[in-house]
Amino acid sequence: MVTIAKVPSALAILALLLGCAPAAEQPNAPQPGRYLFAWAYHVGDHNEHSNFLAVIDADSTSPTYATVVATLPTGVAGGMPHHTEMTMPPNGWPLFANAFGGRTTLFDLKDPLTPRLAGEADAVPGLEMPHSHYRLADGRVLATLQFGTDSLPGKAGGLALFSPEGKLLRSASSRDSTFPGEAIRTYSGDVSESSDRVITTSSPMDSERTADVMQLWRLSDLTLLRTIAMPVVPTDSMWHYPFEVRFIRGGKEAFMNTYYCAFYHLTGLDGTSPAIERVHALDFPKNTGCGVPLLIGHWWIMPVQSSHQYLVFDIADPQHPRQVQAFATDTSFAPHWSARDLGSNRVVFPTEAPDDARILLARFDSTTGRLSWDESFRDPVSGRLGISLNRTKWPDGATAPAAPHGVIFSR
Repeated sequence: MVTIAKVPSALAILALLLGCAPAAEQPNAPQPGRYLFAWAYHVGDHNEHSNFLAVIDADSTSPTYATVVATLPTGVAGGMPHHTEMTMPPNGWPLFANAFGGRTTLFDLKDPLTPRLAGEADAVPGLEMPHSHYRLADGRVLATLQFGTDSLPGKAGGLALFSPEGKLLRSASSRDSTFPGEAIRTYSGDVSESSDRVITTSSPMDSERTADVMQLWRLSDLTLLRTIAMPVVPTDSMWHYPFEVRFIRGGKEAFMNTYYCAFYHLTGLDGTSPAIERVHALDFPKNTGCGVPLLIGHWWIMPVQSSHQYLVFDIADPQHPRQVQAFATDTSFAPHWSARDLGSNRVVFPTEAPDDARILLARFDSTTGRLSWDESFRDPVSGRLGISLNRTKWPDGATAPAAPHGVIFSR
């Protein structure tokens, strides 16, 4: 039997070539972020200076690599800039960023070298102090707010849904009659559009003692479905302050860390009777200040402030998280925030230590689950790893050192 080979068509050849092209050359592949945006404030005796957004060149082929190439003052001092969104919205507009003073600033970053203010998100009647923001597929933004403004006991926080332009669309209180008077400080959370769910935590931004609960919501109408008390462990305090949570497995389950570095697996989130189980805990009090994690595939990258390190856990089996790396920083570094570049293996790690505020880049190997420093990203003045914000010259004319909190890549 003779087999006659078919001559491939021009379209077939083109498809083959495109399929073999490097990912960066494919038209729909995410490109590496060319810039970093740092939401920052001036420190020490200089808090009369405006809060600002710093633009840092993150393109290693650029002559201005690893330098601050632009700043945008907001005209508002104090309030301490805090969280931005975790990833840049498509087209760079508008980025939501909050501050302790209760404002949510919107930034227009379509032209990264000429950042612009795009206004503020609407105030939310009955709620205040926005904290975290989550971008939905259609561009709307869900926000957590920590406090209610009424005089009812507990002053529970809540959720608010905004248009991409920052117009308030809907809000809901975290108050739950089954937990009367509890100080539910709606802190952080995550969104699963596939399961129509939102999961939120409760932690304070000060020394207040708050409710140790998780809350499950229906995303489509912001109905509170269940408030879940943290399982009490009488022999320790690590179950206090549920801090950050991420959906896993199609929005039916989640993984969560407390500020005191205990880890929990939540199940049944697609229903109305979820369960929560403690599955791991770090040595306490050596490890406290477990901050804003990164979930990349089945890897959980955990900043730990007190021990000055990032721990990488394999949570492919969330019932049995397995630590694969302890990635150390120096003792002046206070790990808290982390964010990834959707177009490369880079992650950004800032520290707002007042005397040594820096922004560092690392590389993450998603095969082995290991981090390594990006040695090319160094301060152009000192040559030290990372970019220092302890400086007295800024593009906008400010002359005071600063500290970053939320830092993300361009998209």
